[in-house]
Amino acid sequence: MPNIYSDEEEPSARLFVLVADSSAQMRKIIHNILMHSIGVARVFDAADGERALDVLSDSPCDLLILDVEMRPLGGIELARRIRNNEEKVDPFVPIIITSSTPAIKDVAGARDAGGTEYLAKPLSAKILNLRIQSLINKPRPFVKSESFFGPDRRRHTLDDNLNDERRSQEPEIIEPS
Repeated sequence: MPNIYSDEEEPSARLFVLVADSSAQMRKIIHNILMHSIGVARVFDAADGERALDVLSDSPCDLLILDVEMRPLGGIELARRIRNNEEKVDPFVPIIITSSTPAIKDVAGARDAGGTEYLAKPLSAKILNLRIQSLINKPRPFVKSESFFGPDRRRHTLDDNLNDERRSQEPEIIEPS
């Protein structure tokens, strides 16, 4: 694959990534995408959340990719435990939560647990790379409240002056016809 980046090392080439998924086939697919299409430094694999914690205790990672369906400890609960600092894992680590059966409750659960991103399977190399580059180049600030700790759920795309101007205007009420 030709190098599409400048002569400088791509930031993803320094990443250590943990992929935790109960499907050995899915772990292999994501592993190959990360190593060969995206070019991360190292990929660790785990078949469930408990094994993921074992791996993380020996090998700190820069990014976690966690599957919702893992048992006995799934990706949403593992993300919640990491964000609540219940585990010896950096609570600020980016977490991508994946699911082969995306449901609104899982998307909301992943968001509420402090997941940084949520991706539905099957994953494509392009989408996974875009999400990883976004995590590297546009990290979101973290929010801490009584009931939540994790990345700001809002994606900041408008500049502050535009936001202030928009808020100062009277809203226009439009009735459906």
